Amino acid sequence: MDLQSLAAVAEVIGAAIVVGGVGFAFVQLAHFRRQRRDQAAIELARSFQTPEFAHALRLVLGLPDGVSREQLGQMDPQYEDAAMLVSLTFESVGIMVHRRITTLDMVWELMGGVVLQAWKKLHVWAGEFREENGRPKFDEWIQWLCDQMTKYQGDEPPAYEKYGDWEPKGMSGSGAE
Repeated sequence: MDLQSLAAVAEVIGAAIVVGGVGFAFVQLAHFRRQRRDQAAIELARSFQTPEFAHALRLVLGLPDGVSREQLGQMDPQYEDAAMLVSLTFESVGIMVHRRITTLDMVWELMGGVVLQAWKKLHVWAGEFREENGRPKFDEWIQWLCDQMTKYQGDEPPAYEKYGDWEPKGMSGSGAE
């Protein structure tokens, strides 16, 4: 084999290494994105597991649908504090979905029904807050998130129905140990 043939073989090998490196980089990038999404979902779930948020959510879910600012103002101040905590927490979730840090499907499965129910309780309050304070962007992302969930996930059955026949990998229905 002469020098020119060796140079041609080296060039082909070099090109193959570059192509392989680029392919590896794409695989790593996809893995990194998936890992980032999974981490965001874990952090999202953790953010709803604080005693403060659980208490606030319980108060909000106990409110009448479409509670007004006046009605909320006549209650114990903890109700308005709870409304603010719940709405601003879900507001950040909406931003995360819009920026594709987490997916709409993940949010729907983690808390979709709760987000929709909280907005059903708070939408009038939020609208009045916007008007009275000249802040049209207040709770904009929770409203957007609820619109998206209603549009894309609205008729989806609950998990216990949708995944009723699910089995963990490596397990059989025969009571394996």
